[in-house]
Amino acid sequence: MMGSNSFSVGVDVGGTFTDVVLFDHADRRALVAKVPSDPRNQSIAFMNALAKVGTRLTQVGRVLHGTTVATNAILEGKGSRVALLTTEGFRDIIEIGRGERTKLYDLKLVKPPPLIPRPARFEVAERTHADGTIGRMIDARSLRAALASCDPASYDAWAICFLHAYANPANEEAAKDILADMVGDVPISTSSSVTPEYREYERFSTTVLNAAVAPVMDRYLGSVEECLSDGGYAHPLLVMHSSGGVMTARGARQLPAATILSGPAGGVAGARTIAHDADIANIITCDMGGTSTDVALIKDGEIRHTTEGRIAGYPTRIPQVDLVTVGAGGGSIANVTGETLRVGPESAGARPGPACYGHGGEAPTVTDANLLLNRLSADDRLSGEIALHPDLAKAAVDRLKESFPDLDTIELAEGIVHLATVKMAGTIREVSVYRGHDPRDFVLLAYGGAGPMFASELAGELGMTSVLIPPHPGNLSALGLLVSPLKRDFVRTMVRRLEDMETPELTAAFSGLQADGLREFEADRLPIANLEFEQSVDVRYVGQSSTLNLKCGAASPDPMVLAAEFHAAHEATFGHSDADEPVELVNVRVSTALPVDPLDVRFATPEEESAKPRGTRPVYFRGRALDCPVYARDDLLQGSEIRGPSIVEETGSTTVVWPSDVLRVDQQGNLRLEVGEK
Repeated sequence: MMGSNSFSVGVDVGGTFTDVVLFDHADRRALVAKVPSDPRNQSIAFMNALAKVGTRLTQVGRVLHGTTVATNAILEGKGSRVALLTTEGFRDIIEIGRGERTKLYDLKLVKPPPLIPRPARFEVAERTHADGTIGRMIDARSLRAALASCDPASYDAWAICFLHAYANPANEEAAKDILADMVGDVPISTSSSVTPEYREYERFSTTVLNAAVAPVMDRYLGSVEECLSDGGYAHPLLVMHSSGGVMTARGARQLPAATILSGPAGGVAGARTIAHDADIANIITCDMGGTSTDVALIKDGEIRHTTEGRIAGYPTRIPQVDLVTVGAGGGSIANVTGETLRVGPESAGARPGPACYGHGGEAPTVTDANLLLNRLSADDRLSGEIALHPDLAKAAVDRLKESFPDLDTIELAEGIVHLATVKMAGTIREVSVYRGHDPRDFVLLAYGGAGPMFASELAGELGMTSVLIPPHPGNLSALGLLVSPLKRDFVRTMVRRLEDMETPELTAAFSGLQADGLREFEADRLPIANLEFEQSVDVRYVGQSSTLNLKCGAASPDPMVLAAEFHAAHEATFGHSDADEPVELVNVRVSTALPVDPLDVRFATPEEESAKPRGTRPVYFRGRALDCPVYARDDLLQGSEIRGPSIVEETGSTTVVWPSDVLRVDQQGNLRLEVGEK
């Protein structure tokens, strides 16, 4: 992939800023930069970021991209006009869904509208049975008759979702061929290629989401590829996907739904690399950006994955990093509901942004509050790009006095910051306490532009005593792109009792999925000599609806050994198990990956000790203004020690060291924060 080119570039487009990391493979140096995102066209910010690091694309061997194009299209309801072709009698599956309530105690809960209106859902006479046998083959005449009331080419994309297509995709594939003759180049997504798993509602929903964003993603990637080609870049564009690997732009066009967690997955990959190099096995990641905060738990160095995701209320069945997102970011808006102050989930975004940006925003945000508390400097440009205006921040926060006349500006600002902290703490409890983990046994790894500013207070809220802040925390998601392998995930549903299975049957299933992986890498013209395969199974007790995923490292796995491992995993996860209950296999999975070499990044460091403050400013802690020395992170050598209260500033982020904290710089250049009582 690299050829003779000596640079790799990772570009992560966020809601507020676009981050870039340029890595020089010759001297192992990394250069980072940030530019404001452009919500109208992400490719503008993408190219601006590349221009800012100032390298020639002819010298670049790999461009890796984390994007929110698919995510934003779904969240903003700006997906394409999609039609659905489905089995006769089943067009209402995506509207009926399941009986479960996503918010159990919300009496005003309203289900999101179906992704495709009923008139655009067409039924065709065909039938595949649950065991994969074809009860009724599809034919061109019946399909054309089903679509007689519409012009198939008038839709931007099509989704084909047939009953039990996961067991046998023949009818879906035949329907796609027939439909393609009718619609030309219009994208067609089949459920058997998007998510070939049982559970009809989740499979239908994921396929429809994929179809809805396919035209948007195709246009966007085409624009980026054209810009890169014009600049002299001659290699495939690689796109981060939700399960923690990268795929080619061709793969992202086929499966755009897999990029829904593109940026956050890159951050988790970067966090694991930082933690590994720092010899820390158990971490909780906190990626706080301008719009939201993403949280994940890494135990024993392993990133956790799931296939049960949800976006804008719609379920997705795509392998993804197991993380939780909360609407608490620098741009989160503080508002009053009744007599209660709330923060988020609404965000000021990149435009107009927080009031202090001076771009027309008037609502008070978390960034405005931090500026008023002097945790952000009014004398510096945010990320080197945006001038900050304390007077505008004060005017915005003071609007809240209409509801809280007894509170002054500083008390309101501290209230906003504290509410954001509490929201993030609740999210961390979701990935830790609610799943049987004590957050006090983990190190909080804080990154994103705003993460280090909240890290100490957030750790104190959770009883955590140790925080790790990597070099250039605002760019960690972009760095994570550079350490992520080329990866594709494959699954096959096999609902069978393990006691009725033999090793050869399970081995054959894994071999078939490995062959699928080889074909995909060959189709992308990627090297296959060093491919690695990770096997796993989804297993449950007979009668259960949920499953546990177990890794399966053996070349010839023994079904009864897997059953014993499931009993142990169930005990560890839920606190009970029953060795007398029969165990059922549901899915077999294979992740196919082409690993990348470790980067061993060397960030610029001072040549001599210069850990002296560049100034002081009063910063508010619990209502008290304390004079804080302000350090530039670039001045801190390995082994430097700073006691709070103090501020450490760098381009793209600010670390707040509370009065009871001690900060040290470790051998990798990370900031290690020993959190004291608040």
